[in-house]
Amino acid sequence: MREKAYEMLKKLYGVTMTVAFFGGVLPLVPFLAAIIIGGGEGGTGEAIATWLYKQYYPWVIALASIAVLIGLVAMYVGKQEGLSAKSFGIKKDNNPK
Repeated sequence: MREKAYEMLKKLYGVTMTVAFFGGVLPLVPFLAAIIIGGGEGGTGEAIATWLYKQYYPWVIALASIAVLIGLVAMYVGKQEGLSAKSFGIKKDNNPK
């Protein structure tokens, strides 16, 4: 049961992180369009950039946070040890020379 849950969480983590990554890259085109359009204060370019900043990015950041949480739960369920000496195969030496 634990292994099935771990595999499902790993797949869910991969999907959510991929969507969050592309969600972060996707606004590149509208930002470039906003730069080209310009328009100064109150112009169309500013409106596009402001919408992306205030309406779009909070959702992408929330999705990335949820993906990280899913990844951490997956590590816990799968009994993975990330970034520890044991995970890299380093044994603790109590008697340094």
